[in-house]
Amino acid sequence: MSPPRIARNLIPELTCPREFGLRGMIRDLAPAKSSTISRATASSLGQLDPLPAELLLITLGLLDFQSLSRILRASLRGKELVEALPAYKDMMEHAPETLTALGRTGLLKHHSALLLHQTLQSDKCVSCFNFGGFLFLPTCERVSADCLYENIALRMTTPTIAKQCFGLTGKQLQRIPVMYSIPNTYEMWLQISRKRVYRLVSVKHVKQLAIEIHGSAENVAKLMPNAPTANMTERQIAIFKQFHEASLEPPGCDLSRLPRDEEAIGDDYCAMASIRFPFLKGAGVDNGRVCRGCLFAAELHAREEIPEMSIQEIVPPGVTSDRSYIGLIRLRLEEDFFEHIQTCRGVDLVLQME
Repeated sequence: MSPPRIARNLIPELTCPREFGLRGMIRDLAPAKSSTISRATASSLGQLDPLPAELLLITLGLLDFQSLSRILRASLRGKELVEALPAYKDMMEHAPETLTALGRTGLLKHHSALLLHQTLQSDKCVSCFNFGGFLFLPTCERVSADCLYENIALRMTTPTIAKQCFGLTGKQLQRIPVMYSIPNTYEMWLQISRKRVYRLVSVKHVKQLAIEIHGSAENVAKLMPNAPTANMTERQIAIFKQFHEASLEPPGCDLSRLPRDEEAIGDDYCAMASIRFPFLKGAGVDNGRVCRGCLFAAELHAREEIPEMSIQEIVPPGVTSDRSYIGLIRLRLEEDFFEHIQTCRGVDLVLQME
């Protein structure tokens, strides 16, 4: 077997020092810290005490981190058991900022420790099946940056829009998680500034709920107005149309390589419900890395310095070249990254310059 064209020791050199375009999510949060017992308490778990240790750990794994925090503070035995829970140890060690984000957004109580741990140990985006370097907080699913931008089912909306769009009541909406946004400036290929707290729900959750309430997807489709009513703008009806047409099935492919509706309405809450999320594999963590060669190629394209022949090789029919080149900037796990740099044209250009 012939040696690779580009050596593995060049991976750090070919990794972007900054994650261009991928740092506009929830960020800069203080990591969660383990709770402490403020006073000496009996080493008892009350009704849980008779359970054997193995069954206790299984039971604790089904609880959310908010409940685990209460148990941890309740007694010395509770503290010992919670801190011995693999899900607790791994999340506190490798993704404490995620726990802070879930707490700040009011979503911590909606996901069990077991589910968070399973997602930490998975690597695939729920939409495209490539590496998902972000956690979509409302559903506790991995997502890629492209899918956050392109997949309408991964958008957020307000409860008011959700009720109007899918014929739901406020009481019915209480059956799905409601997120409280964190004021900040967010960016996912476009920049938005949100200075106040918004109550938001996942389009995916809302549409699933609507199908459950109304009996079928066909019944839900009948709720879509054919034309704006007196209280609706053209933009609102376009948003309603996008939400109704959002597929609940994963596309299972790279959306940046598919033709895009250029008249699509932009995401009003883009990147506000996601955070960088590492992949835990065995004893090691892989956060993913962005290829310097891909970034360089995208920058050359923006300056119109890419030969037409190269553009034709990269850009699929019916897809804008801008979208395709932006789509190159993605997170890859180390093994995929190593395979990618063997054939990346941008990597060749970077190495020629150095």
